[in-house]
Amino acid sequence: MYREVNDVTKTDVDKVPEPTPMEETPKEMTVLDKLAAIVTEERASDSELERVVYSGDPSSLPQYHYRWKGKYLADYVARVENVSEIEGVLKVAREHNLPVIPRGGASSCMGSSSPSRGGISLDIKPMNKILEINKEEMFIRVEAGITFERLEDEIGKQGLTLGIYPSSAKSAVIGGWIACGGRGGIGTPYYGSLREHTLSLSVVGGDGAVQVVEGDEIDLFLHSYGILGVIFEVKLQVHEIPSAYKTFSYEFDTLENLCNAMVEVSRLEIKPLYLKIADEELQKYSNPISSGKFVLSATYIDAQNKVPSNELNSITEQLGGVNLGEEFSEKEWDLRYDAEFNPKEHTETLMFQELWVPIEKVYEMLSSYESYRRSHRIPALWFGMLGTPDAMRLELMTMINADQYLKFIASKGILHKMVKKAIKVGGVPYTIGLQNSIYMTRAYPDRLVQMQEAKEKWDPEGIMNPDRVTSCLTSFRRIDVLFNLATAFRRLSKYVGK
Repeated sequence: MYREVNDVTKTDVDKVPEPTPMEETPKEMTVLDKLAAIVTEERASDSELERVVYSGDPSSLPQYHYRWKGKYLADYVARVENVSEIEGVLKVAREHNLPVIPRGGASSCMGSSSPSRGGISLDIKPMNKILEINKEEMFIRVEAGITFERLEDEIGKQGLTLGIYPSSAKSAVIGGWIACGGRGGIGTPYYGSLREHTLSLSVVGGDGAVQVVEGDEIDLFLHSYGILGVIFEVKLQVHEIPSAYKTFSYEFDTLENLCNAMVEVSRLEIKPLYLKIADEELQKYSNPISSGKFVLSATYIDAQNKVPSNELNSITEQLGGVNLGEEFSEKEWDLRYDAEFNPKEHTETLMFQELWVPIEKVYEMLSSYESYRRSHRIPALWFGMLGTPDAMRLELMTMINADQYLKFIASKGILHKMVKKAIKVGGVPYTIGLQNSIYMTRAYPDRLVQMQEAKEKWDPEGIMNPDRVTSCLTSFRRIDVLFNLATAFRRLSKYVGK
């Protein structure tokens, strides 16, 4: 028989036990808490501002461009200062199945370090020390986050030079250029590629293993775009620094004569450190020309029997080239870090594509691009830099207003056609990153298989920089149809408007 509460006797009350104080349940650590415990609170963040900053690159693309790319903002940012912190961040990523996007200078502009599925943006720039300079065996050991400009300045004080660096040397870091390939840059026609200078790499794989990579296995990490692991230390060959440089610049009225001169100069026995070609539109933003339409500049080591001045003057004179003088030429060399980046400061959206093309096909490629930009009335410009004596890196750019959606898509369509043409004539996309992974099956079929096998070995859980090289967010056929329709519709729309 139940009793009312007020029927409870004093004896019953005495028997009621005292309530036991509740123990506080330990608060479960969030991902941000775990990252902060590894890299400190100052170097771990999930603020929207930092996530935006660490999810893009200098290309300044409009927001609608990212719609097909899924979750293009990082969830967290972690700035690492040593290998133990890299290991810790990767461990947290594996525990929570989060992508890790290694990030250096982010200057490649093809989405190489932009997220596609959120995750952790892992910034290696704080790892920027020179660890060893060996002048007897002519090598250096450096952390992967050091910029080329600072590296050249520091080792230059000891009479040394790496000799090669990308045109984005002010912001590009060693680890980033290795991950993006390092085939063509300032110095590579003379000294050779970055691969020829790379003696070893220290890497944390996606599986957490720390390894020193040497020999042929280094090739896996060139053009790997961070899909295998994080490069944190590099051993590089160096050279004695030249005492001086000499630059020659010429302007041409026709594209054909410019390209013929470029081919002849590249075939000379003495190779340039730097050979650049550009149209007058690009020159407007750095070192304008007065009368010609195109410029060729070539820089050599200024030493005995190292400057083929007579041959240069003979080649260019026969092809209608006009010498632009010492002042102009010296400025071309001084602007080598800025020439192709200056236009980005003068437009809301700079869309571009980078191609690696045999030098004898450069004229054919640029002729097509000139035709496209005239027929579609797209503000366009271009820049070329000799990478090896046989191949050139071409950068094709369009300058548009992001509000002009159809013009933007048409510009991308033109650049897509240029990639297809480059593959047809024996070239390839120069940088893969996120945007150009759709071309892997056509441009790099053997490399694709090799990297798929390496991905399974180095990153079996697939957390490292997904949707690049070995996989893609969309298909080539879908993009091909989209861009062909866009360029055809825009051409038709001009007549409908009339």
